[in-house]
Amino acid sequence: MFGIDTKFWRDFDWLLAVIPLALVLMGTVFIYSSQPEQVYWKKQLIWAGASLVAFFVFALTDYRKWLRIAPFFYAFMLVMLVAVLLFGTVVNGAKAWINFGPANFQPAELSKLATILMLSRFLSQPRRGALTVKEIAIAGVIVAVPCALILMQPDMGTVLTFFPVLLTMLFLSGLRKRMLVIAVAGAAVAVVLAWGFVLKPYQIERIKMTMTLMSGQTANVDTQSRRGQGYQSIQSMIAVGSGGPFGKGVLHGTQGRLGFLPERHTDFIASILAEETGFAGTITMLGLYSILIWRLTGVARLSADRFGSLIVMGLAALLVFHIFVNLGMVVGLMPIMGIPLPLLSYGGSSLLMMFMGFGLAISVRLRRFVN
Repeated sequence: MFGIDTKFWRDFDWLLAVIPLALVLMGTVFIYSSQPEQVYWKKQLIWAGASLVAFFVFALTDYRKWLRIAPFFYAFMLVMLVAVLLFGTVVNGAKAWINFGPANFQPAELSKLATILMLSRFLSQPRRGALTVKEIAIAGVIVAVPCALILMQPDMGTVLTFFPVLLTMLFLSGLRKRMLVIAVAGAAVAVVLAWGFVLKPYQIERIKMTMTLMSGQTANVDTQSRRGQGYQSIQSMIAVGSGGPFGKGVLHGTQGRLGFLPERHTDFIASILAEETGFAGTITMLGLYSILIWRLTGVARLSADRFGSLIVMGLAALLVFHIFVNLGMVVGLMPIMGIPLPLLSYGGSSLLMMFMGFGLAISVRLRRFVN
């Protein structure tokens, strides 16, 4: 499993290790700053240590072995998703966590990586020409099964993260333009059906509130009650706007420390960062993410086979979607969905999944010349 010539370390892409670690350490500082009386930052550092171990294990493992392992990993994660429905712990209205003593584990996070591996295995099989309708349907089922189980928790935000991964991997695998149009039309129909039959009243209200904030007609928005639909978004926008060019100073923010901003160590960690470091800190964060995505796409282009390329691009699509939606939530351009900011937000399961993915990307790069 771990056989690797030491000369490969000369090709080791340290940016794919250093930048994620830098983002984690940056996030830990702001997790502490948002709630210094809590132990979230200590737990995040413990998870970071475990994630680094997983990173090097996956980097040293030949990624092609996952062609054989992927179905078992995928099946195991489906079992875990069923287990969380039966024995899970309810947090914020969602039964999404399994308690292991002092730590809570969220199977839905690792199911993202398991699904990427399973899709990569299926879509990398030799074929002639573009994807067939049957192949697209099978890929859809691979994604639909974990999504259905996660939707039962319920966790709509996590479910949404699977679809950009699916569309990206289908597109890279040879999706006909006609099928792409059909997929877009199908997505539009799905949105309409979800609005009428799937979304809960509070989720619809969140979408309406986002449209209200974007229109600027906020005279009737409840900014005082923590139960008001506009409260989180307004408080987040206040935090971001108050940061100015260089912020109030690290550990000197007020929106988080004084408790105005809910979920400040998870969904709204970027609000704390923007308040305390301002525009300069936000640009630095975006720059680090941009370099990380650039390196991932570079690894995908260099991959020796389609399987490796699809794994890395699936991870890149997941990362981009998380960043886009979370930052959209922070500035009031997206409804509140509970989608964390990768590597910065508090959350051990998400951190572990991302570092496992980066380890796989390193493995793909190290073996780009291997036949």
